Amino acid sequence: MRQPALQRMPGRSRSMDIVVVGGGPAGAICALMLARGGARVSLIHWGGYAAGGIELVSGHARHLIERYSPDFFQKASLGVEVHETISLWGTPEPITFNAMFNPWGAGVAVARPLFDRALRHLACTAGVSIIDDAKVMRIERSRDQWHLLMRSAGTTADEAESHASASFLILATGRVAAQFVDRSPVAEPSGIALMTFLRTPGSGSVQSHGNTLYVEGTDNGWWYALPAGDGTYFTGFCTDRDEVKKRPASLKEFFVRELCNTRLLAPLLSTTSGNIQISGRMAGAKVFDRMSGEGWIAVGDAAYAPDPLSGMGIELAIESAQLGAHALLEATQGSTQSHALKGFAEYEDAIRERVRRQEKTAAYHYGRL
Repeated sequence: MRQPALQRMPGRSRSMDIVVVGGGPAGAICALMLARGGARVSLIHWGGYAAGGIELVSGHARHLIERYSPDFFQKASLGVEVHETISLWGTPEPITFNAMFNPWGAGVAVARPLFDRALRHLACTAGVSIIDDAKVMRIERSRDQWHLLMRSAGTTADEAESHASASFLILATGRVAAQFVDRSPVAEPSGIALMTFLRTPGSGSVQSHGNTLYVEGTDNGWWYALPAGDGTYFTGFCTDRDEVKKRPASLKEFFVRELCNTRLLAPLLSTTSGNIQISGRMAGAKVFDRMSGEGWIAVGDAAYAPDPLSGMGIELAIESAQLGAHALLEATQGSTQSHALKGFAEYEDAIRERVRRQEKTAAYHYGRL
């Protein structure tokens, strides 16, 4: 059944040139570039879908961000520099990779909510209008305009609803991208990442390195431990959803049992003290059949979400944001008819090329995703 058209509410509607839906790294960087290019752009952010925990910003991604704000990681978003990676992946002994051999230098482990907030603030200082804590309930297109229905966080259906219209739509809604436009995933990822914070024991056979990323492959999946500071590690177990479904015990018992079977991480991390809270989110690569269309483009994980194994999530999000912003600014240069744009073939080709490059690198290092 066709849904009724959005009804405008006097005093609660606004008009925009370009609207970015999603306030993560891709959305913030894309909006920032558009604003610096002279576009009138608004960004809508809702914290309900925001990623939590600790995430790795690669050395290259760090370099890309510091182009916009040289002291970003010294003042705006503090984190733990990752100086080396110790990996046990199909090898008899762990292998150490020093970040000094990386041409881009050390990456940074950052608290994702604070990192995203700092990027939105950076976009705001560039002139982006931020609409915070607003959930987009519906988007529809008519008469060459996008019409959005929004609701403020913590309100009911009849409270604090507002409407907006825009000539161009940028989807930066991440893996959970609602199908506001006509497209579908090429393949649904079958993986799941179970995550928690764990501390290092006071003593043990393996001494912890406060600036080290640990990666280990097992029969049922793979593990990583990112430094969060003060002897705490953000630990994740990426496995197939079927492994989780057929577990005989609770999620916590399953997680601890699998961790105890590791060679590299088990001596490093303690699961005996404190109440372990396990959270989960989708893992595995996810790509859509379309990344642009009439009056819209998708950036970040809404265009292509790499497997977390690659460590390329933030980097690819920023790269896609830059490519999308550049394509839009180039297409609208000297014209205000942004709503008449029919698609961005070059943008989609560039994203697919990065997808192929990332999959080739992952296959080389890890055999398969």
